[in-house]
Amino acid sequence: MPRTLQEQLDQVERDIKLYIEFDKEEKDRFNRESYLWTAEDRIEWQEIQSDNAQRLRELLEERDNLRSRLGL
Repeated sequence: MPRTLQEQLDQVERDIKLYIEFDKEEKDRFNRESYLWTAEDRIEWQEIQSDNAQRLRELLEERDNLRSRLGL
C-alpha cells in the first residue's frame, strides 16, 4: 500500500493507464468478434464496459483529488 501522497498518485496513474488499455483492447475484441456473440454475450460485455467506465471515472476523480492535495 503506497504511503505518501505521491506514491498514491503514481499508483492511481498506473491504474488509469491499465484501465484505458483494457478498454481499448475490449473494444477491439468487440469489433473483431461481436458478430459471433449471443445476446447474452453482448449484455455481459456491456455490463463489463459500464463497470470499467465507472471505475475509470472514480480513478480520475481520485487522481484529481490527490493532485490538488499535492498542489499540482
